[in-house]
Amino acid sequence: MRKIWEFIKEWGFTLLGIAALLCVIYMSATSKSKPPEPLKEFKDGIQNHLVWSIKGECFFVRPDTDVTMYLIRVVDCDKK
Repeated sequence: MRKIWEFIKEWGFTLLGIAALLCVIYMSATSKSKPPEPLKEFKDGIQNHLVWSIKGECFFVRPDTDVTMYLIRVVDCDKK
């Protein structure tokens, strides 16, 4: 019993730190594998439409939140 207590006192913080690190890695890995939210519907604007950059590259404008948009690259509609 005494040896177990000494082991916990000696390695306790190290084991706790490793466990916390593994939890953080697991949580970040599982949050990235979630499917994307369905597209939001907006009345106006360029959301859910194709847009082109100055270089002629095509992007789909996908809303994520009320203030954040993603530009998803679409190679098929590039202007050459």
